[in-house]
Amino acid sequence: MRCKDEQEILTLISCGNPDGLKSLFDLYYKPLCIFAMNFLDSFGESEDIVQDLFVKFWEKYKDKQFEGSLRAYFFTAVRHNCAKVLKLKNRYNLQLEEEYIEEPVYSEEEFEGECRKLYAEIARLPEQCRKVFELIVLKDMKYKEVADFLGLSVNTVKTHFARALKQLRSSLQILLVFLLRK
Repeated sequence: MRCKDEQEILTLISCGNPDGLKSLFDLYYKPLCIFAMNFLDSFGESEDIVQDLFVKFWEKYKDKQFEGSLRAYFFTAVRHNCAKVLKLKNRYNLQLEEEYIEEPVYSEEEFEGECRKLYAEIARLPEQCRKVFELIVLKDMKYKEVADFLGLSVNTVKTHFARALKQLRSSLQILLVFLLRK
C-alpha cells in the first residue's frame, strides 16, 4: 500500500503539484522528527532539519522524477543532516579523546610548568584571537558579551575563538583541559 501511495506522491511532486509535498509531509514528518531526536537534544532542531529537508526535496524534484525509495532517502538525509549539525556544535567545544578522560596525576611543579607553557602559547596567538580566547575562557564571557566589549560581530568572535582553539589544540590539547576545568 505504501509503495502505491509513494508513487502517487512522487507523480504529484514531479508535476509540481504542492498536494504531493503535503502528502509527503503528512506521511513522513513525525517519524523523521522522532528519528532525528535520536541524534539531537532539541525537538526544535529536529523539526528544523526535517522541514529544511522537505523544502530542499521540493525544490529539487518539483520538476523532475525522483527514483528510489522515499523512506530510505529521507531517513538517510536526516541522519546526515543531524551529523552535520552535531559537527558544527562540537566545532566550538573541546572534544576529549577517550585517552584524556582519565585525569593524569601531575606533581605541582609539573602542573605549573605545563601551565606556563600554555600561557606562553596563548601569548603567541594573534592579538585579536588572544583577546577573544582570554575573554571567553579566562573571563567566562559569552560570545555576544565579547562581541560588544571588543566592538566585533558575534561571527567574528566565533571565528577568532575557533582559530585560537585550533592553534592551541595542535600542541597543547591536554593542557587546555586543565585550564578549562579551573
